[in-house]
Amino acid sequence: MSTREGYFSTNRCVHRFRAWAGVVVAALILAACGASSAGAKLDIAKKVALADFPAGVGRGYPSAQMTPGGKSTPSLQPGAPAPDFALVLEDGSHLSLSDLRGRPVVINFWATWCGPCRLEMPELMRTAVGDPNLVLLAVNVQEEQGAVAAFADDFAMTTPVVLDSEGALNKLYAVRGLPTTYFIDDSGAISAVYSGPLTPPALKERLDAIR
Repeated sequence: MSTREGYFSTNRCVHRFRAWAGVVVAALILAACGASSAGAKLDIAKKVALADFPAGVGRGYPSAQMTPGGKSTPSLQPGAPAPDFALVLEDGSHLSLSDLRGRPVVINFWATWCGPCRLEMPELMRTAVGDPNLVLLAVNVQEEQGAVAAFADDFAMTTPVVLDSEGALNKLYAVRGLPTTYFIDDSGAISAVYSGPLTPPALKERLDAIR
């Protein structure tokens, strides 16, 4: 083999190795993302009750985390169990949606840039404050905590403001637009899904069904 042929042969091998290495790295990244979506193991010693979350606006701004073993494409039809997920505080303290069975739960997906979300938030907050047994989880979709905190201050959001930073919870609940609200009864089953801003009559009707 000539020196020129050897050079090109070696160069082809280098390019093939780089391509192979790129595939391996991409596979590792995808695997890591998949593991993150599936949910990391939570420390059982740090499981707490909702009453143990910090008081005040945001209630500690817990992060949404998928729970291990959950279905990637769960049923979201009325009567089906609401897909489980964890609310994890910065110190690792956590509770899961399933821990709230026995109480009606409202999961509201929103964003600061969403005009209709601003329209419905005052009524949602008034309703949650007026019914201590009702749990309102205000799930912000993929925004920075600073912007979320400013919005939460403006609307005195003293219920848990959940940070769905990666959009995994938004995807799990197949949210197509904002706002979207899930109503979950005290058995943990989905009662209704409402897309768009909730009017007071629409909110009352769906809350009556889960109280």
